[in-house]
Amino acid sequence: MFNLNFTIYPIENRTASHLHVNPGPVARDQFDSPATWSVRSAGDFIIFVNNALALPVIVRHPQRFNDSRAFVTAFKREFIELLGELPVPHAKISMIRSHQFQEIEFTRQLSSAAQQKLQRYQNMLTGPNSPVDWEEQPTNAQLALQLAENTTLPDPQTGDSETVIERFEDYVAHNYQLPAHPQLNEHNRSYLYRSASLNDVMNATAVSELFLKDYQRYLTNRDKSDQIIDRDLNAAADYLSFCEGEGVSMLADLGLVYNYLLHYEELNDVQMSMSAMRNLGTALRELGRFMRNQQLFSSADFDQFVQSVGQGINDHYSHQRVYHLQRLLRNLQQQAEQQREAMDRGRHFRGDAYTLTVTLADYQPTMWRQLRVSGATRLDMLCYQILASFRANGGHLFELNDGDHHFQLPVFESGAGNEQDIELHWLGEYQPGDELTLIYDFGDSWMFEIKVESVQKQSRLRNAGMSGAVVLDGAGAGIIDDIGGTAGLQEAASDDPSINRTPNFAQEQEEWRRRVEQLQEIYN
Repeated sequence: MFNLNFTIYPIENRTASHLHVNPGPVARDQFDSPATWSVRSAGDFIIFVNNALALPVIVRHPQRFNDSRAFVTAFKREFIELLGELPVPHAKISMIRSHQFQEIEFTRQLSSAAQQKLQRYQNMLTGPNSPVDWEEQPTNAQLALQLAENTTLPDPQTGDSETVIERFEDYVAHNYQLPAHPQLNEHNRSYLYRSASLNDVMNATAVSELFLKDYQRYLTNRDKSDQIIDRDLNAAADYLSFCEGEGVSMLADLGLVYNYLLHYEELNDVQMSMSAMRNLGTALRELGRFMRNQQLFSSADFDQFVQSVGQGINDHYSHQRVYHLQRLLRNLQQQAEQQREAMDRGRHFRGDAYTLTVTLADYQPTMWRQLRVSGATRLDMLCYQILASFRANGGHLFELNDGDHHFQLPVFESGAGNEQDIELHWLGEYQPGDELTLIYDFGDSWMFEIKVESVQKQSRLRNAGMSGAVVLDGAGAGIIDDIGGTAGLQEAASDDPSINRTPNFAQEQEEWRRRVEQLQEIYN
């Protein structure tokens, strides 16, 4: 196991100076040496180092550490941010975040070897030959990376030199295990599957091999014949290869299989009979069942995947492809006409000033914002404004729900018929008392409850964008991405009271506007 037990020793001015972390039982060949962590407070810097790997995590004060709880919270954030800067699978980071920071204890330990490492990093930060490019205004995590990339260690087995970051990446990717998750520990296979993409790991080939081995075991346990197992495995392997070539995950794009089947003959340079194509469709449907069995697909995902398979086969053999293309053209023309009509409708709302109250659900003390925006604000822009006001970084998808419709970023349609184009609707379509829900990050599931408080007529705003938009009031500093949702934020706030402090909205309007523009660029 690898549970960190924090050991903080406060000194004069109650500033955290030394930190020892005991990872618990870890095989020496996994972690190279007895694991200790140490911290030195040195002027403007606080240097946090893993003594076993010489890995710096925090290398300057992110805040004044007036108490040990604030120090622990800052360490957690910097460590997770550092992992995010590395080519480490997202699910592995989530696993570390969820299970690594559980127990905190206070003791004292600092060896002479640790003192030497701390002094070496202090010299690297402040010396004349420092590798740090201060003009780039690096974050703490970026500073840690620069130091780790410029520090070499001998390999204990081969004697070859390797950088600190290379050793750390190897450890996190391959040796980090949890006794509570034996399925993860067996080749760490599940985290490979559940990362943002089946290919979002350092060795895509190894992931595919593990995936196909599990799929073969699944087929065998269902008493499939050897011929059927070979057929289904070959189909899965070819489709995984196709996804990898497209640079898109089968988890991320459930409609990709449609294009795969539609152009199958061209991709593979073969002529397919109707029966052969139907057999391929059967094999892909079985792949979808396996994905659902492994909880990689939800029931809705499975339905969309199977729908894509059926439609791909039908359109592949359609003798009316010309009519199919004509239908697509007509749909595009209709969409363009709808967009023109919607834009005309949006202009009618320019004279309406909406006051909204937005509350972060399931969090105490209540974190909320009051915004005033134009009725001509398009719904996607409204989402950017809300997310920016809560300091979301825009690294995840979101969905807006008004009770009757789901507005979301362009995805493959589920067939339920309730999806709407978020770029064709405006805030002005709603009335006082209406309520909407914005869900951000479908993993952490941040939920923002939006209520239309009032609508007032005013002189027409200059345009439907940010002009006239303002954050009027609120409470709480905002969310922290990838911290585990409201439960993680609540835990962090117990260590760091600044999370629940309310910023000066009047002074931060321009910063808020810049964050809105950044989110717009990210999602566009």
